[in-house]
Formats: sequence, structure tokens, C-alpha cells
Amino acid sequence: MEIRTGTVINGAIVLEDGEDLEEGALVTVWVGNPLEPVQVTEEELHLIKNGKAAAARGELLDARAFLRELRRGV
Repeated sequence: MEIRTGTVINGAIVLEDGEDLEEGALVTVWVGNPLEPVQVTEEELHLIKNGKAAAARGELLDARAFLRELRRGV
């Protein structure tokens, strides 16, 4: 998984660096103003800190496995 930016042109999302994506590639779009701060709860901050600590210990989850879990609602 990676982050890319783009612009909506005539109702279509055009990525700045999307040339290497295959036709029909599945993408997720987050719509928001990058200049506005993101509001998070204390619980979310706690989850982020725990996740960063787990990553530092090498406890990582393959991106494909993560997406499968998201789709299943685990």
C-alpha cells in the first residue's frame, strides 16, 4: 500500500504518478483538506502508539493480509 496524490478532473481522479498502475487497479480514496488538522481521540492515539511500537519490534502484517482482514471486518 502506498499514498499517492491526484486531482479530480471532469469527475475522474487523475493521479500525479499513476502511469505505473494497471488498468482496473483497486484504489482507496481519502477526501479531505490536507491543510486541516485531523481530529483523533485518545483511544486512537493509544492505538497509533501501540502500532508504532509493534512495528519497531518487527511485528508487521503483510499489506495483502491486512486488506483481507479489513474486507472481512476482523
